[in-house]
Amino acid sequence: MDKKELTYLLNDELSRYGFRKKSTTWYRDLQESLQVVDLQKSNFSNLFYANICCVPGGMSVDGLPTPKENKCPIRIRLDSAFPKNKIEIQKALDLDSKEITDDDRATMISSFLHELILPFLENLKDLKNIKNSIESGLLDNGMVYVSAKKFLGISI
Repeated sequence: MDKKELTYLLNDELSRYGFRKKSTTWYRDLQESLQVVDLQKSNFSNLFYANICCVPGGMSVDGLPTPKENKCPIRIRLDSAFPKNKIEIQKALDLDSKEITDDDRATMISSFLHELILPFLENLKDLKNIKNSIESGLLDNGMVYVSAKKFLGISI
C-alpha cells in the first residue's frame, strides 16, 4: 500500500460519515464542533500518524473553515488516545512494514476508524461533550490549548 491508496481508503470511509477531504485532512462541520482527522507522514520513514482534532463551535482559529491540524486547539494522536493499541496502530500505518499484507492493513485501518476514531469523535461532537472530555482526562495524552479551556469555561 502506498500513500495514495491509504488516502483513498480513508477518504472512502470518512466521506460516508460527512467528512470532506482537503489534501490529507478530513473535516466534518457539526453545529457545535469542527472535527478533523489528519494523516501526517513521518519525516524519517513511510510511517503515518493519524491525528484526531477539533475546534469547538464558535471558537475562532486561523484557517477556518479548514484549519491545519496544528492550528486546532484540541488534538491527539490516535496511538496516544489508545495506548493499548499503539503497536497495532503503528504497524498498520507503517507502509514500509512487511509484517502484514496490504489487505490486512486495509482491514486494520478500517477497523481503527470504526472502532476507535469515530467513537472517539462522538466525545467531541458538541461543547458539552468536549468540555466533559477535557475535564474527565480523555484528552490528557493530547494537547488542549489554554484558549480552548477558557472558551469552554474550564478553570486553568
